[in-house]
Amino acid sequence: MLIFYLFAFFTFFLDRLTKYLTLRMDYSILEITPFLNIVKVWNRGIAFGLMGGSFKIFSSLLIFIIPVILLLVYFFARKTDKFNKALLGIVFGGGLGNWLDRISFGAVLDFIDLHYKNYHWPAFNVADLAITVGLILLVVRNAFKN
Repeated sequence: MLIFYLFAFFTFFLDRLTKYLTLRMDYSILEITPFLNIVKVWNRGIAFGLMGGSFKIFSSLLIFIIPVILLLVYFFARKTDKFNKALLGIVFGGGLGNWLDRISFGAVLDFIDLHYKNYHWPAFNVADLAITVGLILLVVRNAFKN
């Protein structure tokens, strides 16, 4: 399980560090490239801001649902190979980072703003990226496994 813990810790640490640095910014938008900005957006909903304006009860339930999901990820990791353990560690670390935001601030700090001209993808953070990429790689890898 060491590989699970290492990947979970690294993902969690990177998420916390980037959120800390974003919170310390003195400006609301920092243009990095013509298609990438750093912004401060508080997401009260779920992934990519879905249900942010409504379902406050559901949003509150996430505080209790997320630990159950994280426990399931942990138990799956105990029963799989090293590569899956690493991917599940990435998912776990990202989930833990966003859960800590929700507990601490009542919302998740998103700051990566990808856009083309005036078309913006919903802001996200390192934890969101880790969860999404980790789950996609898990599904692809295991869908074609004999």
